Amino acid sequence: MKKQEPLSIKEIIAQFIDVNDMGQKLDETQLIRLWPKIAGETVNAYTQSLQVRNRTLYVHLSSAVLRNELMMLRNELLRRYTEEFGHPVIDNIVFR
Repeated sequence: MKKQEPLSIKEIIAQFIDVNDMGQKLDETQLIRLWPKIAGETVNAYTQSLQVRNRTLYVHLSSAVLRNELMMLRNELLRRYTEEFGHPVIDNIVFR
């Protein structure tokens, strides 16, 4: 019987994530954590809450003016997220 090569911790964690289908949830958590970097600290100051449901990011803002401005920048924010992750993580951003 051949002895197996030991796996690195990184490989073990990657296998665990794949087997338990946790990749999307981890991406969603990372997506929320990266919001200040993607949108900027000023926008983050007016952000009340963030939620991800069905590949859509829901952003609750305290400023109607900022909400209108971000609606025009939606595609740019989606592009930044895709660039950060290397693949599309969300399909839409809804500002409320």
